[in-house]
Amino acid sequence: ADIEELLTSYNLSLQKLHLPTVDLLASILERANFDVVEEQAKANSYTMQLNSEQRNVVEILLSAVYNNAEDTPKCYFLDGIAATLLIWGRKAHSVFKIPIDLNATSTCNLKPNTKEADMLLKAKSIVWDEAPMTHVHAFLAVDGLLQDLTKCKEPFGGKVILLGGDFRQVLPVILRGSRTLTVASSLKKHALWLKFHKLYLTKNMRALESERDFGAWLLDIGEKKSGSTIRWPLQCYSSIQDPIHQL
Repeated sequence: ADIEELLTSYNLSLQKLHLPTVDLLASILERANFDVVEEQAKANSYTMQLNSEQRNVVEILLSAVYNNAEDTPKCYFLDGIAATLLIWGRKAHSVFKIPIDLNATSTCNLKPNTKEADMLLKAKSIVWDEAPMTHVHAFLAVDGLLQDLTKCKEPFGGKVILLGGDFRQVLPVILRGSRTLTVASSLKKHALWLKFHKLYLTKNMRALESERDFGAWLLDIGEKKSGSTIRWPLQCYSSIQDPIHQL
């Protein structure tokens, strides 16, 4: 099933390659049959380990999922560094049947009244990691798909959707594209971006205490706070007295 899903991202399939096929949806549903009590215990344990920023994000998202009030934001962008990969995560192209060749009028190849469509309708929320590297046309296609499936004209059909990532790290890759074209392909340059409520994680949980200053220095560069002249921290210079250790 994992191979089939990977091939989908390249507009291929096991069948096209004349290999034994698998029921991708059945495999996904099988993995989704988790033990509710066990997962709740994990959630409680993880919640106890959250810092104040993380706890605030979780509370906001849970409120959005369980609060159906019209004035409650449903679209969120989480700006920060993810510490772990999403368990049971799937590729967006596979989930939504996003076309490989995208343009402003592209639509998802997922049909209504199918098991795949029913799975999306039942979803309480959608988490989309590394979103900044996704072309804006993909988001527009998914937005249109969810509106059609839910018969709701709110962004993404009123589903609670969380996009994660850092625009300072990776932008959409445009083949032989100019800087202007690359920037224009970003979600940030589209009116849809205004629908998102921004959340921030500023604490780098991966960095050791001794590396926090270096992490802050990198952020200053990313946010253009370091000025026109960038000075390297002393720890970045190699020591000629101990070259073996430096290697």
